[in-house]
Amino acid sequence: MRLYTHDGLTFLLCIVLFLSCENGNEGKDSGAREINSGSSEKAGLPIRVPVRASGFLYHRFDEKKYPSTSISASLFEDHLNYLIKNAIPVITLGQLFQIRDSVDKSQKYVIITIDDAFDSFYQFGYPLLKKYGLKATLFVNSETVGSGDYLNWDQLKELHEYGIEIGNHTHSHAYFLNEPPAERTGIFLKDVAMAQELIKEHIRHTCTVFAYPYGEYDEDMQKTVRDLGFQGAAAQNSGVISEYSDPFALPRFPMTDTYGRMPAFIEKVRMNPLPVIEILPNHALPEKNPPVLKILFRNIGFDMDRLQCFIQGGESRVQVVEGDSIMVEITSLKKLENRRHLYTLTVPHKTTNEWYWFSHQWVFPDRP
Repeated sequence: MRLYTHDGLTFLLCIVLFLSCENGNEGKDSGAREINSGSSEKAGLPIRVPVRASGFLYHRFDEKKYPSTSISASLFEDHLNYLIKNAIPVITLGQLFQIRDSVDKSQKYVIITIDDAFDSFYQFGYPLLKKYGLKATLFVNSETVGSGDYLNWDQLKELHEYGIEIGNHTHSHAYFLNEPPAERTGIFLKDVAMAQELIKEHIRHTCTVFAYPYGEYDEDMQKTVRDLGFQGAAAQNSGVISEYSDPFALPRFPMTDTYGRMPAFIEKVRMNPLPVIEILPNHALPEKNPPVLKILFRNIGFDMDRLQCFIQGGESRVQVVEGDSIMVEITSLKKLENRRHLYTLTVPHKTTNEWYWFSHQWVFPDRP
């Protein structure tokens, strides 16, 4: 057992061989034995998205008064130019599911997504995509179409005809987790169905992909999206889409002038997915504060001495049990204060020095 500090974060590393754990628990129901199995269907997530892609999330373009969601057109063009110069294939979210059975599994893709359908995308983002001959996925909340600084139906139809994929982002873009649990699923279902109907009516398109407003969802909402026939859904926790991803909670890296600077963008294009087998809990609603997150992932030769955990500026306690698989338990050292928080885990490979990424979002619905 080792205790040390790294970058202001305290890590408690319990380096325990699983074989030793089993030998010390003969005749008992050993948790280490179950963790070590790795390939158990009950413990593992089924492989459902056998294509790897860095998904990027944009909102506004050249709107400096919204620094938390806007990116300059020049920086967005730098992103596109980098992808073109480095011959990195750019696909829509829907294409992720269309090509996955026949594609070269070693190929890494990029998916550009835009949430909310603000007019600034039409003014600044769309022309740049056309300039470089690239496509993207635009998630539309239908209630705001044609009002304020949102796109209208004619503009959306033009985008659709060019090849921009239109996705469902609900009708009202509400905080659905604020609804009473007994009524939440019904309210959510009605809202999604209304958006689906309006989009089909106005642009003659049936959406096959979905994005949760604010990236917030529970298990019943996921099931609703799946049961409605969508191919997949995007969340807002950062990470790389891979064979380890839940297709109805796909991660995306947020891009703004702050988080989208070229070194950070390139790093995330090249980032690898942490090979996660199991997440506990597998939802965003914590039972206590600070919440405890347990992640089980395959050990493919990680340098665990360089493991990093980020809790949006806060410190954390991290416990690690290392063997054929690795169990990491993360707890914030103080209560989480905002409505949404991310636990983000990164770790490099020992020999290649390539970095792997995973994040989990917590939501506290009782906060604004």
